[in-house]
Amino acid sequence: MADAITIFVVDTSPLITLAAARSLDYLLYVDRAAIVIPDAVFYEANRDASKLGALDILAWVKGHRDRIEIAPTNAFAVFDAARQVDPRIRQPNLGEQAAVEVIEEPGRLGPGERGVLLCEETAVLKRVTVRDTARMVELSTMDFLRLLEAERRIQSADAVFAAGDRGRTHAVARRTAVLTRPSRPRDPRGPRPTISVPGARVTRPIRRAQPRP
Repeated sequence: MADAITIFVVDTSPLITLAAARSLDYLLYVDRAAIVIPDAVFYEANRDASKLGALDILAWVKGHRDRIEIAPTNAFAVFDAARQVDPRIRQPNLGEQAAVEVIEEPGRLGPGERGVLLCEETAVLKRVTVRDTARMVELSTMDFLRLLEAERRIQSADAVFAAGDRGRTHAVARRTAVLTRPSRPRDPRGPRPTISVPGARVTRPIRRAQPRP
């Protein structure tokens, strides 16, 4: 890899994959490379704390502010303003729109610097069109890991992806278990009446009288 590189994370997939494999720090293994995450991509990665990798990604970014930039965009600002009015609003391809805006900022790349567009899905990269293609390299997460492996910075790209798959499988199983957990059966006699004792800290249920045989 070149000495002067900016890695643009153009969608959430690389972050989620590496978080599932507990390998987010691999993005920092490229010497002197800046990591740029558009604000919309960062929002999509951690807006739901229960989703795979969300809390890990948030903690990782907070712990490496010297290397990671959350780049603000007009695309996300407009969406965020609309979300304040209607929290249910969704905008397709918001992350990709924000990524294009960040990459196309004047002076974003310095003289002699190259950019890496990091993504896992070819369909996403097709939507991220930039003018300065001569200075941009498109890489999937696996391609990026294989480069690190070739430079002996990590042991095995395949092992990272296998760990990510295990993390996904575990997360899905855990979420399924929570959703399918049987609820407590309802008392056919209805809710039990309660009484409040003055000065007491708890409200005690009234015991029902059991019919005598």
